[in-house]
Amino acid sequence: MARRAYDRVDRLCDSWARWLSDGRTAESGGADSLLARLIDSKGELNFGGGGGGSREPRDTLEERVEILVYELRKTAPMCADALRLEYAAGCQRVAVARGWKHYQPGLDQLSHALLLGVSLRTYRTRLAEARGKIAVEFGYHECLPKQSSTT
Repeated sequence: MARRAYDRVDRLCDSWARWLSDGRTAESGGADSLLARLIDSKGELNFGGGGGGSREPRDTLEERVEILVYELRKTAPMCADALRLEYAAGCQRVAVARGWKHYQPGLDQLSHALLLGVSLRTYRTRLAEARGKIAVEFGYHECLPKQSSTT
């Protein structure tokens, strides 16, 4: 089987994995989130003036991916888990949820499939489904698998 080309979904997922490795989550959002500002200011928010430029909360692409994967976990847990393992993005959550005591990120696809208790083909199918959700969500239609016509 030929390896698929590195594309925009891969770049986004790699960025999402780095974002998570920096200790951020959809709940924390990072230093510019509304919740962080509310806590820092002890309950008083001021959106006007104030020097240093705009400090409105940011809705990052990485945060949107994390929210999408979090929601995907509710409806298609194998897809979400395959995506997290493939990109080492919050993969320790998968390990804890599945009771894996000595999981180390960076395994190959076959090892991930075996850990999940599925065939390599099923793992790749679930991974493709998760990547497809991201491609659709972000408008990366060129990253979707080509539909074969039977005509």
